[in-house]
Order: sequence, then C-alpha cells, then structure tokens
Amino acid sequence: MLGGKIIRGDGIGRTLGFPTANIDISPDKVHFDAGVYAARATLFGNVYKAALVIMKQPLKVEAHLLDYSGDDIYGQEIHFEPVQRVSTLERYDTMEELKRKIEKDILLVRVVFKDHIENADRDDHPM
Repeated sequence: MLGGKIIRGDGIGRTLGFPTANIDISPDKVHFDAGVYAARATLFGNVYKAALVIMKQPLKVEAHLLDYSGDDIYGQEIHFEPVQRVSTLERYDTMEELKRKIEKDILLVRVVFKDHIENADRDDHPM
C-alpha cells in the first residue's frame, strides 16, 4: 500500500488528457519496482481503478484515476493498492508517442480489473 498527500506535478498528463494525482511520498515507503500498475485508489472513502506510475530516478509516484470526474483533489490524502504490473517505463521522442503509450496502459489496466471481476464471479476459483 502506498499513500500520501496529493501535490502538483508537471502537468504533462493533464495536457495529454490524462490528469494524474501525484503523491508526496518518502523513497523508503516505495517497495515496488518502477513501472505502470493496475491499482485501487482510495480517495474520500471511495475506491477507484487507477493506472499507477512509479518512477525511481527521480522518485515520482502518480496515478490517473479511471472514470474520476470529481472536484480538484490537491492537498487530499490518497492511498494506492497495486494489483498487477502492466508495463515498463520507456522514453518517447514525441508527446504523441507518449499519449499512445498511456492509452495502451490504461487499456491494460481496464483488462486487469475486468479479469479480476470475471474470476471473482467464477465458482471454480480457489478460495
């Protein structure tokens, strides 16, 4: 579980149409490898599906909350529970390439949650 106060980031996600919640977190609290994760985010007592990005050098933890359309959340506490890593981090030459990568990662996150729901509904899965 990761958590912290939401702070302002560099605004690139918002510019590309994918606003993110950046969290202020100490490096010793991040015990996950760098990458993009399907995660559950808890904000205002509600749970949201999220595409969680963890960067190590420099440390940055941010997430796009899928289907969130609420108010400004700067300064609020948020907690993330990573579910599954969906991709690695890569460098891109253009913003268009980065946007396509983010779209692909969000699709992968949705697939993870769809699979979790379908498997939870099965009566032959181990308890």
